[in-house]
Amino acid sequence: MCRLEMKKIEKALQPQERMLRTQERFRRRLGVKEVDQPTYCRYITGPIERFDRKRNAFMCLNPDNPYGEEFRRSFKARTGHDHWRDPLPYKELDTEDRIGQSLSAAGWRLCNEYFPKALPVTPPEGKVELSDPKWNSRLIKKVAMFFGAELVRITELDQRWVYKGINIPHKYAIVVVVSHARSMNATAPDHLSWLSAVDTYSRLKFITTQLADFICGLGYEAMYRETLGWNPEVLMVPLAIDAGVGEFARNGRVLSPEFGINMRTKPVTTDLPLEPDKPISFGTHDFCMSCEHCAIYCPTNAIPFGEPTEKPPTIHNNPGFRKWWVRADRCLTFWAMNKKKWLSCGGRCIAVCPWNKPRVPFHNTVRWLAIHGPKPLKKFLVWGDKVAYHRKKSIKKRVNLED
Repeated sequence: MCRLEMKKIEKALQPQERMLRTQERFRRRLGVKEVDQPTYCRYITGPIERFDRKRNAFMCLNPDNPYGEEFRRSFKARTGHDHWRDPLPYKELDTEDRIGQSLSAAGWRLCNEYFPKALPVTPPEGKVELSDPKWNSRLIKKVAMFFGAELVRITELDQRWVYKGINIPHKYAIVVVVSHARSMNATAPDHLSWLSAVDTYSRLKFITTQLADFICGLGYEAMYRETLGWNPEVLMVPLAIDAGVGEFARNGRVLSPEFGINMRTKPVTTDLPLEPDKPISFGTHDFCMSCEHCAIYCPTNAIPFGEPTEKPPTIHNNPGFRKWWVRADRCLTFWAMNKKKWLSCGGRCIAVCPWNKPRVPFHNTVRWLAIHGPKPLKKFLVWGDKVAYHRKKSIKKRVNLED
């Protein structure tokens, strides 16, 4: 299609083009580097097999799951519940907690109940011939941002990150990012911090569905991919790292220059010709080694201290890496230990991460120092964050979930 015919759509999407350019300048000013290989490659220690999703902690709570028998016994003994989704004790909830719970239920409903099917692909006679992958990628990013995305990155889909038994034939994955509301997340663990998480899930579900519908309407295959723990299709963390969203962090999440770990991601896969983004490197491993806030403040000791290790601690982890192994079984057990006050931890590790700050000049300067400064300066910045935000050893008393 002639580029001259695209003037109208390009003009209409100028606000999103400006947003993209602002994001690109932000990363350049911070000194974020694009690299040919994801930084996790240096920590791969052996063959990586596609992961059986029945082994993830969420699915292990299903009564017919052969991998979860031991976990279900432990979960029941420590929480008194068979599942983290067991009914709430409404009569025992304080008024403020009841309001918070109602808010979280409202934010959760769309993601929890909305599982759309892909729209039919426009037939060949209606297909839009888009042969320029670079222009296509720019268009997709702007359209996703129009629908509500805060960051969009693209990668070729590595089949290692598709769960065992799931078939995804598409070549590309479009990774959509939205951030949590910091004011809600800061209450973790609380019903309001659960709201901060489920709100992002619901927004992501709509954005990725709309984006997939748009691509199908052009005459190409596309489908949003589920990442929720009880019916996941792809491993989101390595996929987002491949796309250049960020790098692997101590708490098992992706840390981006823009949001830290204060974000959620969801992909759309497609056969639309696209130009992949490169992975990035900005020293996350070194910063996490200097920080350990997420491990210090985790109420369940689910996040490890010190150096990454090679041996996975549970069946919920996939071997083949030297990494920080997060104990999802401890995290999920904590979710159900006090339903009067919370439905999940809601991201205590997210709330205390020093990267979880607004993008304003002061914090951007601190970000630059965190990326480029020597180890003593990194440790000083972490200490300053603790003092400035009056971090206590633990806002909620630690729960002993050691084996």
